Amino acid sequence: MEAKHMKISCDSITPPKHPWFVSQKVEDEGDNTQFHIFYNIHDPMSHYRCQIPELLGKRIRGCFHGCWAVLSSNHPRDVIWSLWNPITSKIINLPPLNHIGSEGDCSDISEFCLSAPPEDPNSVLLLMRTAKPNFVYCRLGIDSSSPEACNRQELRWTESTYANQIKTLTDCDGLLHCLTCCNGKVYAYIRLAGNRRRTQLIVEVNIVINDCEIKKQREAVITLLPMLEFFCPFIVDCGLVSLLLKGSSTELFLVILGLKDNGKTVGAVNLLKLNMNNMTWEEIEDLKDTILSVELDISSSPFYSPAIASSEFGGYIHILADKGKIIYSYHVKDKTISFSSIPIVAGTINVSAWAMPQCTRLKGDRVLVHCKQEKESHKEDEMVIRSVKGNHEVESHLIIFQNCVLKMKEFCVGVVERLKLSPPPYDCRLESNKVHDDGSHLLNLPPHVLEMLIMEFCAGVEYLKFRATCKRCHLAAPLIPWNNRKASKIMQKYSVPSPWLIVFDKHKGIITLTDPVFGDKYFIKTPQELICDFQIKCSRFGWLLILKPDGSLMFFNPFTSDILELPELPGVHIICFSAPPTSPDCMVVGIAVGSRPYDICIHIVGGEPSWRTTSLNVRGDKFFKYLTFYGRDLYALREDGGFDFFREMGREDHAWFRHAAKGPASCCKSLPQCFQLICDQHLLRVIVGKFGESVEVFKKSRLRNWVKKDTLGKHVIFICGASSVCLDAKTPQMENKIYFPTSPIMYYSLETCRFHTLNNQDSFGDFFGTKHHLTPHGWIEPRWS
Repeated sequence: MEAKHMKISCDSITPPKHPWFVSQKVEDEGDNTQFHIFYNIHDPMSHYRCQIPELLGKRIRGCFHGCWAVLSSNHPRDVIWSLWNPITSKIINLPPLNHIGSEGDCSDISEFCLSAPPEDPNSVLLLMRTAKPNFVYCRLGIDSSSPEACNRQELRWTESTYANQIKTLTDCDGLLHCLTCCNGKVYAYIRLAGNRRRTQLIVEVNIVINDCEIKKQREAVITLLPMLEFFCPFIVDCGLVSLLLKGSSTELFLVILGLKDNGKTVGAVNLLKLNMNNMTWEEIEDLKDTILSVELDISSSPFYSPAIASSEFGGYIHILADKGKIIYSYHVKDKTISFSSIPIVAGTINVSAWAMPQCTRLKGDRVLVHCKQEKESHKEDEMVIRSVKGNHEVESHLIIFQNCVLKMKEFCVGVVERLKLSPPPYDCRLESNKVHDDGSHLLNLPPHVLEMLIMEFCAGVEYLKFRATCKRCHLAAPLIPWNNRKASKIMQKYSVPSPWLIVFDKHKGIITLTDPVFGDKYFIKTPQELICDFQIKCSRFGWLLILKPDGSLMFFNPFTSDILELPELPGVHIICFSAPPTSPDCMVVGIAVGSRPYDICIHIVGGEPSWRTTSLNVRGDKFFKYLTFYGRDLYALREDGGFDFFREMGREDHAWFRHAAKGPASCCKSLPQCFQLICDQHLLRVIVGKFGESVEVFKKSRLRNWVKKDTLGKHVIFICGASSVCLDAKTPQMENKIYFPTSPIMYYSLETCRFHTLNNQDSFGDFFGTKHHLTPHGWIEPRWS
C-alpha cells in the first residue's frame, strides 16, 4: 500500500482524539533525522509522523498524572532524566544520575514512578535499582514556574536502601516490583520466598517530606506499609504468569497475564480491582470507559502509562510486546484479544512506546506528516485493515437487523409459495430500532396453522428471526427449549453438517454456537458444572473432553446436555479419545507430566473404573504437544515438530515408534503454531505464523517425508488446537479453505492465499486487527445423540 504524506507546519498540533501510541527512532541528541510516529489501533489506516525538538536524543519512558512525560537521555554514562509537559511545553531537567556512584547508569534502573505532579510540594521521582534493594529519588516539590528554582543545584539525587524494611515485613530478602501510583499514593508488591513463594505482598510506598534543620533542606522519608497478601494464580496451559499493578486516578488494578511460548505470547488475561474498603480483590467483567496499557516484556526498559478515560474506545487492556512493536488489545467485556503492529523505522533497534493521553496538544513549531493508507485499485491486491470496533458496532447491528427483516419477508413469501397461496399486502417497518406490524394479517392464516407450518420448515436462528418479524409471527412461534424433541429433530434435519464454533462465557453463563457458513449464532445456558476456568482438551464426535481446575475430567455434549464424569488424572498435560464416550470402544489416552519419566495413561470408558498407567521411560526428551487418534493408532506431535507413533494403543502388544518422522521444513519466520489432523487416512500438518503471516499445509508421505500441498481439493479444515479437524466440504463454497475461530469467523483460502470473512467482502493478509477468543472455545461437530 502506498502512503500519502501531507506536511503541516503550525503552532498547535492535535491528532484526532484517540489514545495514541508513539514509537520513536532514538539517536544522539541533535539528530535531525529523529522523528516520532503517532499510531492509533482504532484507526490503523492512518498514522502521524512528527518531529518534536524536546524529545531529540531522549527516550520516552512513560507518562504520569495525565500529561507529565518522564524522559531519559540516550547516554549510558551521563544519563539525564527530565520531565516534559507536552501541553505547556514545560521541561524540567534533573542532574546527571551517575553523580551518586559509579553504578548509577540507566541500565541499572528497573522501575520508576512519579509520585505526584512536579508542582506538588511532596512530588518525588522515584527510581529502583535492578540488582539491589535501593531507591534512587529526586525531590521535585518546588516552584517549577521559577527558572531559578529549577536549576540543578536545588534538584539532587538521593539513594537509600529498603532492604531492612523488606526483611522486617517478610523475614527474608527481596525486591519491590511494579511501582505504580493512584489516588495520590504509590504502590508495589513483594514476591515472598520459601513455602509462600507464590504469595505476593502488596505494600504502600509511603513518601513523607520532612524538614531537615542540619542540612537546611527538606528530605524524603520512604516507608513500606503492608496492605494485603494475595496468591499468584495458576493458569492452565500457560507456562508463565505475569502480575502487573496498574493505577488509575482513584483505583488500583491487578492485571494477570498467562503467557505461552516462553513468555512471548499472551494466552490468558484476568483483571482484578482492589476494594479499598475491605481490602479484597474483585474480578472486573467490564472496564467501561477506562483504557489500561501495560508492558509484556519484563526484561525491557521500564514502561508506565496512565489509565485513560475514553467512552468511545474504552474497555481495553493494551499490552505492548516485542519492544513496543506489537500490541495485544484485550477487550475485557468481550473476552477477545486482537493484534496490532506499530509502524516503525526500518532497521531501528531502539524503539520506545508511549500510550499518549487523548487530551495532549503539541505546542510550538512542529512538522506533522499525515500518512494515510489507501486501497490499491487492483482487486487481486486489495486489502482491508479491520480496526477494533468502537461505537460503530451499534450501527453494524442495526444494518444486520434490517437485513434480517428483509430476509424474513422473503421467507414468508417462500412459505406461501409452498402452500400455493397468494400473499396479502404485508409490510415491516423499522422504527426506533423495533419492528412494528402495520396491522396487516400475515398470510391470513389461523395462528395454529401458521405455527404448524413454521415448526415444519423453520429451525434454530431462522425460527428466532421469524418470531422477531412482527407481532403475529411472535404469537405463532412460541419459545421452544433447546432440548425439545421436536425442535432438536428439526435442527438435525436443517442444520449444516459441519463443525460449529463453540465459545464459553462463564460470567454470563452462556454457551455460544456459531455456524461457520452463515455466521448464525445459537445460545445455550452453561451447566453449573462448567461455571469455572476449565480447559477444552479435545473435541470429537460432538463431545468435549474438559479438564477442570481441580484436576477432574468430564465429557460434555452441548447438543444433548449430557455430562459424563471420568476418574481423576493428576498432572495431565495432553489428552485425547478415540470414539464417542457412549461407545464401548471409547478409549481415553493422556500424558501425565507430574512424574519423571513421563507416564502414558489409558482409560476404557465403558470397561475400567480407573486409569491404567505405563511408563514411557523418557527423560529430558522433547515433550508432546498434541495427540491425534486414527482408529486405535495414536500420533503424538512433539515440541520439536516431529512425531511419535503408537500402533494399536491400548492393547498389551502395542508398539511405540519413537521419532517416527521429523517435522516438515516450513518457511515460517515467526513463532509457528502447529496443528496435526487426519484427512482421508493421511496425516496432515498445518503450520500457521504467529500473526497469520504464513499458512502452510503438509501431508505425510509413506517415505517419512512431508509434501507441501497447495490445495485441499474438496476438503475443508477447521483449526483450533486439539479440536482441529479435516472433513469433506458439505457445500462448494467451503472447499479448499481453512476456517479459524476468530470473531467474526474468517477463513484462509488456498486459492487466493488470503484471509476472508464469511461474506467474502473483506480480504487481508494476516491476523492484525482480527479478534481471537481467550475464553474456552473450539470446533465441535453437531451430534444429537
